[in-house]
Amino acid sequence: MLKDLCKQILPKVDKGDTPYYLLHIGATYRDFGNWDEAERYYQDALAIAQEQDDKSLIAGIQGLLGYIERNRGNWEEAERLYRQSLEVETQLGDREGIATSIGCLGEIEMLRGNLDAAEPLIKDAMTQLQKLGQTAKVAESYYDLARLERKRNNTELAQQHYNTAHQIFQQLGAAKDLERIEREWQSD
Repeated sequence: MLKDLCKQILPKVDKGDTPYYLLHIGATYRDFGNWDEAERYYQDALAIAQEQDDKSLIAGIQGLLGYIERNRGNWEEAERLYRQSLEVETQLGDREGIATSIGCLGEIEMLRGNLDAAEPLIKDAMTQLQKLGQTAKVAESYYDLARLERKRNNTELAQQHYNTAHQIFQQLGAAKDLERIEREWQSD
């Protein structure tokens, strides 16, 4: 398993590469829903990135920590982390990072039930991501819009957005994403 391999070689890697190995290990825990372990590895990676003053890495890790807090249902903490990430990405001019952070903030608003605040954020992110050719993230934005319209009881538009997201993921061969959205769509 990648996680075990990363743990074995961690003591032998250059300190500059250590955060990336920690992120791989954390991602494995994250993918299995073990938020506490994932957070621990992400926090360790963040501490090293801060020592190295690697602003791009710091912003990315803040976004990953925001993802964990979102999945825990801690909307305020997730929003704080996404806003910190957005601030650094804006300073760096990372257009993909900026768009991704905006989309995450939109999703947080949607999850809070603030649908009118969520919609322009999600659409703004989607427009930026389309310009950047980030097709998988565009599909995720369509899925967010589908969930948003479903919450508004606008079933026809919700289904249109869902179908678009499904089609894009299918074209990309993104089996895990397809499985996830199909499962979530059926359970809602």
